[in-house]
Amino acid sequence: MTRYCLALMLLTGLVHADEPLLSVQSRLVPGDAVVVGQPLQLQVDVLTNSWFTSGATLPHLSITGTDVMPPSGEAQHLTQQVQGQTFTGLRYTYRIIPNLAQEFTIAPLTIRATPAQASAELSAQTPALHFTASLPDGFKPGEPVLVASAMRFNQHISPDGGTLKVGDSITRTMTLQADDAQGLSLPALPLATVDGLSAYPKTARIENLDDGRGNFSGGQRIDSVSYRIERSGDFELPAISVKWWDSVNHKAQLSQVPPVSFKASADSSYTPVFSIVQDLKQLGQPTRLRLPESVLILACILLLAGIGYLSRRWWLHSLSVARHWLRTRPPRKTYGLRPLNPGHDKDFP
Repeated sequence: MTRYCLALMLLTGLVHADEPLLSVQSRLVPGDAVVVGQPLQLQVDVLTNSWFTSGATLPHLSITGTDVMPPSGEAQHLTQQVQGQTFTGLRYTYRIIPNLAQEFTIAPLTIRATPAQASAELSAQTPALHFTASLPDGFKPGEPVLVASAMRFNQHISPDGGTLKVGDSITRTMTLQADDAQGLSLPALPLATVDGLSAYPKTARIENLDDGRGNFSGGQRIDSVSYRIERSGDFELPAISVKWWDSVNHKAQLSQVPPVSFKASADSSYTPVFSIVQDLKQLGQPTRLRLPESVLILACILLLAGIGYLSRRWWLHSLSVARHWLRTRPPRKTYGLRPLNPGHDKDFP
């Protein structure tokens, strides 16, 4: 019996000796000190001395005071030498954006994976990590901070040139692009209010950009406003500035689009936007017409003549009936008047 137990223990030891290993490493890029709004990467390397037949299972990461984007579906393939052994694996990246100036802690993460030739699912933990976010120079507490490695800010005016008149519209479209910044982090551009112009803003178009291979590269925001000209005169749409933090040169930058000046002239043929004539046309009702008096008199005469012509038989018949009655009517009877005081006329001499 003892011999069988010893053989079983040796066999179990051989099985465990052939069991693959699971190793997990983690790091913060670019480091443990960033500014508010600056993206921070938590890179998690999942390695084995065997190989993976499927991806690893990573937990959900949530840190109060930050925005966290989980790893994408695609991971970077790795090969490392650890103590003379070749380890292969995958690198997963969490993207963290701090919104507050303070110190943050990333709790240990439990990673689960099943390497090839493993008898069961394996797990390993990352160590706890810490980083600090500070307010960049040139920004006040509570002021929104946009962090990017590069910024592009331009505008397009439509129509571009030409003569503008009262009632015309001019559209200002501004495009803001920031490298290494989320589209939702780009600030809303201010709406310029100009006397004599009615502003009609459109819903902003916000999206993330990639490098053409599905890798995140930055964000984009497009704002468009149409201005309707209400009076003649000279107008100017003011310049618009966006303050941001340059993560490459480590300083505050200002991107700006120039002002737009144009002139509008009066137009006597201009029809108000909300005119009664247009409303009547849309309702299917005829608009009011103004005709000369002579035309109205002539129309009445023609109308009466038409009625008389169409009813001529009735008029002739009525006239014939009247003549016949005059010829055949009975003679008029003469009636005498009785005295006012009958029997008393003899009382007077």
